Amino acid sequence: MVSEEFVFHGDLESDSLPEILATIHRHGVPGVLECARENVTKCVYFATGDIIFATSTDRDESLGESLLKSGLITEDQLRLSSDELRRAPGRRHGTVLVQMGFLEPHELGSAVRNQVQAIVWSLFSWTSGTVTFRVGTFREDEVYKIKIPTAKAVLGGCRYLSDPKDVTARLGGRSAILQPVKRPRRLEGIELELEEQALLDLVDGSRTLYELCEAGPLNPGINARILYAMLALKLVGPDQSSGAIRIQVKDA
Repeated sequence: MVSEEFVFHGDLESDSLPEILATIHRHGVPGVLECARENVTKCVYFATGDIIFATSTDRDESLGESLLKSGLITEDQLRLSSDELRRAPGRRHGTVLVQMGFLEPHELGSAVRNQVQAIVWSLFSWTSGTVTFRVGTFREDEVYKIKIPTAKAVLGGCRYLSDPKDVTARLGGRSAILQPVKRPRRLEGIELELEEQALLDLVDGSRTLYELCEAGPLNPGINARILYAMLALKLVGPDQSSGAIRIQVKDA
């Protein structure tokens, strides 16, 4: 189980999820991030700062519903496997689907990865809710582990940010100047998408945010969101966004 050591607690209305995720990645710590609003709770699990699993209490984001929407299983197969799962509580739905012959093992891995990515990206559209991060490890058999580099999740997830004014403000405003910086050590191996690299190449310390967004390879709103992701990850600087998030992690 995750340790009860409290590390960070905040509110998504004022605290930046991209900056929180970037900080977790920067420190390279294991732990669990819990986001909650109304009756929905989503948890993102980390090992060495990268995402290895995510869960959601929203039934529409369950593995079974995800597989049904993608056409990998039928409604009858979902019903039969769910009935089997209720008869044997504690087993994992994906394992049951494979054992019943409704899903191939390699399909399960891809399906879980897609489900986890969808849960993580959905959090970027949340503009309210509580957020808690705790450092710790959990039992090896608790989750079906994958690996999604947190930096890639931030770059992709920021495209789902819903408030363009907040993004612009965190970047320092339309007239803000972004500087190229040396890539942080933990990001040396990250491979940017072609449009992300093209946008990064435009950051020269003289163009304003407005000019970068207009000249970038995608539409101005998406360009701004990607630049904010790069700012949170410290791929560009200086950090002119307001309200920096700081998560204190004890040295080992």
